[in-house]
Amino acid sequence: MKKRFAYELIIGVIALIAIILFGVKGSAALALIAGSLLIPRHKIDERESQLFNKVGNYTAGASVVACVIIFHFSDVILNGQLISKNWLYFVMASLLIAHGASGLVIFRRSE
Repeated sequence: MKKRFAYELIIGVIALIAIILFGVKGSAALALIAGSLLIPRHKIDERESQLFNKVGNYTAGASVVACVIIFHFSDVILNGQLISKNWLYFVMASLLIAHGASGLVIFRRSE
């Protein structure tokens, strides 16, 4: 599970940087999430299932905060691109970052 969360965090950061630099064309970096299929899965037990649900709750909260921040700065031009034109890609990248980071934090605490 930790490998998946670390992978999501890394892909989220790469996607965010690519979107800032290249705009809509940078959203192609989100295709890297397909590489998570190469990480082997194992059957999760009840404890891991509860922790995974907790990660989802933290991710939802962090994503709402990210959406509010993105909305607040929607009129800002970043690297020649208006944030309001690429808001969906920023939200997707922030969702990946939030899910990966909260997953790593929750699973690190559980050990």
